[in-house]
Amino acid sequence: MNTPLLGPPAPADGLPSWQKPEKVAAWVFVALLAGMGVYYWGMIVPYLVDIVFDTVKLGIGLGTLFVLFLLATNKRIKAGLWYLGQRIFRTAASLFVNTDPIGIMEDYIRNTEKEARNMEEEVGNIEGASELVKRKMAANADQMKEYLGLADSALRQGEKDSAESYASRAAQLEDYNRRLQPMATTTANVSLVMRQILKAALRQIDGSKFKVNLLKDEYELVKRTSSGMRAAMNILRGDPDKKYFFDLATDRVAQDMAQQLGQIKQAMRYSQEFVKEMDIQNGVMSEKGQRLLDKYQKGEFNAIMENEQPVRMNVAATAKATDDAYGKLLD
Repeated sequence: MNTPLLGPPAPADGLPSWQKPEKVAAWVFVALLAGMGVYYWGMIVPYLVDIVFDTVKLGIGLGTLFVLFLLATNKRIKAGLWYLGQRIFRTAASLFVNTDPIGIMEDYIRNTEKEARNMEEEVGNIEGASELVKRKMAANADQMKEYLGLADSALRQGEKDSAESYASRAAQLEDYNRRLQPMATTTANVSLVMRQILKAALRQIDGSKFKVNLLKDEYELVKRTSSGMRAAMNILRGDPDKKYFFDLATDRVAQDMAQQLGQIKQAMRYSQEFVKEMDIQNGVMSEKGQRLLDKYQKGEFNAIMENEQPVRMNVAATAKATDDAYGKLLD
């Protein structure tokens, strides 16, 4: 009975391979491994997810620390952030408060004009009240005269009570006018003073307008002149930041040119040495070729090739040997 040396033995009992005990045990082992993998995979996945997210958080934290380090050490970044913060807060303040000096003066003039209009309205109210008091006093005087006439008429008719009543009313009106007179005088004086103050305020407002307009024109002219001079100074002196990068670029170009010039000089040296070597080799070969030509013309070429002593031949013999050699080639 022949048993193969390589490979599994052939089944002798005629059963399929999957019904053998060792095959079943192998499949059971594989199934157990698969079940354990599935079971422990549910435990491993959260751990892996935590690792990934912790790694991402670590990267974000390191990046933040690096940015903070740059902010703390780089002067240009700190200066840029400082100016940026100033611009942001200045812009935010300009939403609520006018930061332009000309605008501040114009706001002051507008507020003064508003107060002047309010004062004019108040003076009008005071003058209106004073006029009402004057009319009231005039009406009381007319009424008092009327009461006095009625009292006199009642006395002539013997109606003493009516006369006293009319006389009492006239006395009340006289007392009323006597008490209102100081207030009417004060009101007239106050209205006169307020009118004078209003006129002075209006003159001051006109002067302020003239001054602000003059300052506005001068300020605009100075700003334009300063802008032109600043442009000229930037040309003469240069912007510090741009000049810094210009110097860096100039140094870089100079270094690059120096490096390329060095490479060119090195290549020229190599090429010069190569040309010299080629010239020497060409000279040597030229001399050797000339010597070979001379020997060939003297009939010594075959002897040289065969390492034999050259046989001296005259010119006629050399010509004959040459003709014979060409004849052999034609044959």
